[in-house]
Amino acid sequence: MKPKLALLCLPLALLVCALVAPSPAHASRTPPIASYTIAVTLDADAKTLTAHQTLTYTNPTDTPIPDLVFHLYLNAFRDETSLFLQEAGPQHRGFFWDAAHPGWIEVTDLRLADGTPLTLEPLEDGTLARAELPTPIRPGETIDLALDFRAQLPRVFARTGYADDFFLVGQWFPKLGVWEDGAWNAHPFHANAEFYADFGTYDVAITLPADYVTAGTGTRTAGTDHGNGTQTVHYAAEDVIDFVWAASPHFREAVRTVDGVDVAYVYLPEHRWAVDRALDAAEAAVSHYGRWYGPYPYPRLTVLDVPDNAQAAGGMEYPTLVTAGTASALGLNPLARGGLDRSLEAVIIHEIGHQWWQSMVAFNEAEEPWLDEGFTDYSTTRVMNALYGTHTSFLDAGNLEFGYRDLHRAMYLTGPRLPMIGPAWSFDMLNYSIATYSKPVLSFSTLEAVLGEAAMLEVMRTFFTRYQFAHPDTQDFRAVAEEVSAQDLGWFFDGLVYGDGVINVAITALDAHSVTVARQGDLRLPTEVRVTFDDGSSVIEPWDGEPREVTFTYPDRAPIQSAQVDPDGDLLLDLVWSDNGRTRRPDLVSWLAVVTRLLGRFQN
Repeated sequence: MKPKLALLCLPLALLVCALVAPSPAHASRTPPIASYTIAVTLDADAKTLTAHQTLTYTNPTDTPIPDLVFHLYLNAFRDETSLFLQEAGPQHRGFFWDAAHPGWIEVTDLRLADGTPLTLEPLEDGTLARAELPTPIRPGETIDLALDFRAQLPRVFARTGYADDFFLVGQWFPKLGVWEDGAWNAHPFHANAEFYADFGTYDVAITLPADYVTAGTGTRTAGTDHGNGTQTVHYAAEDVIDFVWAASPHFREAVRTVDGVDVAYVYLPEHRWAVDRALDAAEAAVSHYGRWYGPYPYPRLTVLDVPDNAQAAGGMEYPTLVTAGTASALGLNPLARGGLDRSLEAVIIHEIGHQWWQSMVAFNEAEEPWLDEGFTDYSTTRVMNALYGTHTSFLDAGNLEFGYRDLHRAMYLTGPRLPMIGPAWSFDMLNYSIATYSKPVLSFSTLEAVLGEAAMLEVMRTFFTRYQFAHPDTQDFRAVAEEVSAQDLGWFFDGLVYGDGVINVAITALDAHSVTVARQGDLRLPTEVRVTFDDGSSVIEPWDGEPREVTFTYPDRAPIQSAQVDPDGDLLLDLVWSDNGRTRRPDLVSWLAVVTRLLGRFQN
């Protein structure tokens, strides 16, 4: 999901035909487990869906499966009693649920392919439902079942719904959980949680008003105008974990080919000014991620614009389709439109990053959100830094500058003693932002500094290649990281992922011929100390953090002028940077520069 700037109390995301044969650009890479064929009709006036769905499911395990458990996500928006709205308050990342326009879903019929009816029993708060099977699904066995359902879309909220004649239809159909370890991995819909599902193929036919333009997961394979004011459009997708679609009579489309992929920006006329910027950001993301981790395997990627009055639909990832609004995450819309505030680019690059980690590697976003958001936002940070500079990558408005990573450091410092691992519902909103976005960005960046960029990219590339379409977890990543780096990375996993370790390094004493450096906190990371002498020479002293305090002496050299620990700023987790350096002489030029800039900013 979109990165969040909780320090500013704002989300960053203001952001029934047969399947066609696999295209050469994307041959199927994993046997489908849960595949869906859906024929759905949108009533654009009533904001409702009616649908018939068939599901083909293969038991991929060695355990018989006695029942089926479905997610019914739209019931989270039914009324204030839902778990989602109880936890959210009822708002989600700054946007409020409209009680007058709720959402819900109801399964009206469920039966096996031979006509045997099944009874669907609600679980938890109605966002889950269970159907007992007459006989268990044997290991390797495939079953088919059919169901009918109807749904009311909410006024756009938490990644789905409508605003006037704009529709984003996400998490809209009954979707199976994931059978693993002898049980269904399917949690009720929590406010912080995202999604987890098996890979499969999707064949979706959407009937809606003839003047509407659509976008959806996969590729559009056919379209029929019925001559009565309605049309049916067909989409097909393979090796995906979900299906989303959108519709509006106002959509326009601009397409650019990037590394053999058709990258489309589906936008609204009032946002024509954003087309080139959106496509540039999407191109940069696809090319960088493809080069770093592995090629994008699908023939099309869609970036979907959202209306100004539907920003709650922006900044979300789905397989082959992501959403991005044009509003500033900082509330600086004139700067955003002028390109000085790069919220638009950041959201697009972030959401496209999810194509690699959420959509292809497919972590369990509910139970281990740090993996999906952490991998994605670290990747986002690297692209933003490469394109716009480390300290100007998010805001570059003259005297007002912020790097994308700088914002994460500011967030991290509000709660550094927080393990990254944990299910989404174990965190409040602020701690969720720290644990799953900001701390992972700084931790991954520090790991990169320790291993070196080439070794870090080799870790990430190996992990992606090995676990594409495979649902890995934290321990899988640890095994790959330690294997590829040939290092014990306990400081990272035990200290930061599972633990609440912190670090602060400081120059604690300085005289003419000695420098004392100390390490405070639980973490021990290798770094360097740069010592500069009055004659202009300098030395670099490696220091692995042991002992906790060490003194370097230079009795036979010119007097020491200054010393700095972590001179390259690699320890992004360092709690206090102001104690990293000392000098024996007042640096009047630097102080004058600081004062001048502060005065300039005050006047501006």
